[in-house]
Amino acid sequence: MVSRRLRELEYPIRDIAVIADEVKKQGKNVIHLNIGDPVKYDFKTPAYICNAMARAALDGQNFYVDSLGIPELREEICKYERNKNSIDIATDDILVTSGVTEAIFFSLSALLENRDELLVPGPSYPLYISYSKFFDGVPVEYRLDEENGWEPDIDDLRSKISDKTKAILMGTPNNPTGGLFSNKQVKEIIDLAGEHDLVVISDEIYDQIVFEKQYSCPASYSKDVPIIGMNGFSKAHLATGWRLGYLYYYDPENKIEDLKENIAKMARARLCANSIAQYAAIEALRNPGPHTDEMVVKLRQRRDYSYKRLRQIEGVSVINADGAFYLFPKIDFKEFPKWNNDKEFVVDLLRTTGICTVYGSGFGNYGKDHIRITFLPDLDTLEMVYNEIEEFLK
Repeated sequence: MVSRRLRELEYPIRDIAVIADEVKKQGKNVIHLNIGDPVKYDFKTPAYICNAMARAALDGQNFYVDSLGIPELREEICKYERNKNSIDIATDDILVTSGVTEAIFFSLSALLENRDELLVPGPSYPLYISYSKFFDGVPVEYRLDEENGWEPDIDDLRSKISDKTKAILMGTPNNPTGGLFSNKQVKEIIDLAGEHDLVVISDEIYDQIVFEKQYSCPASYSKDVPIIGMNGFSKAHLATGWRLGYLYYYDPENKIEDLKENIAKMARARLCANSIAQYAAIEALRNPGPHTDEMVVKLRQRRDYSYKRLRQIEGVSVINADGAFYLFPKIDFKEFPKWNNDKEFVVDLLRTTGICTVYGSGFGNYGKDHIRITFLPDLDTLEMVYNEIEEFLK
């Protein structure tokens, strides 16, 4: 009675939480390092943004709004993109969504059918893979080179372009690795897309959470390649539960006007994104505040500590993160024959210690033998976590 598309739908970041709930019921304390939600830790949604949302509700802004998003918010998004990334877009190029998740859903629903292929980075955020399959598409992973700071292997990407390829997806900083694509490689991917008349989809949700290196916005390198950019307010503005994001179209030669018009039809069919959260987002963009920079300072310290501790654990190797708040350590299972694969390891770690991570194979073929850990908790909690993992492996 259940459709194939739903039976095959997987989202390991939340699927592992089902087992975590079982562990909690047995009386064990669970430390959730599986979900990238800074608000669950000591990062708080700024009061002035919360007040803006409350004012919108109390002022009666509780009705359905424009399906594309409140015009004032779309104008502020345009200003943000122009100022930060030098992208020349108009309000009609913006669609406000219920988080980046809905932006991914909309984009892939418009692009894929009949086994069309989407090139996704490997390791890859699971929804790129799951939603591609959901819309009868085929996710094709191009390799991110672990030995080169998780940068994309351009030769591998080039070799995987076929007559069925519809788009190349970039996620930088990358989830799950924390890797940041270099300026050179972003430009090479844009050039490849141009050669083969492909759309580029750019997931930019972590664009403000970067450490030593500089973020490169793909659209700023494009002269004629159409870009669908996706961003939101969950991470940088600490409003994960508000479920508010947006997509933008950078399309200098109007190559995807038809796609844009039909995605708008889907947006109208789902009515609109959260109205009062949109009014709060206007305030967040007009008055950015120090919260994002303060978060990055804390995260850098926690990243450095996590990287140091993981490297000290025998049988574990790890590449440091350039952005976001994840590390993706590799476990040498030849040294630990007790577990056949990364999923068995993650489940056993959770049941034994209460530490909830995500198995790397859930992020695609290139994630095998890894686990994803978020370094969002405070240093005392992280110290306990790595002590537990080290003892568990011993």
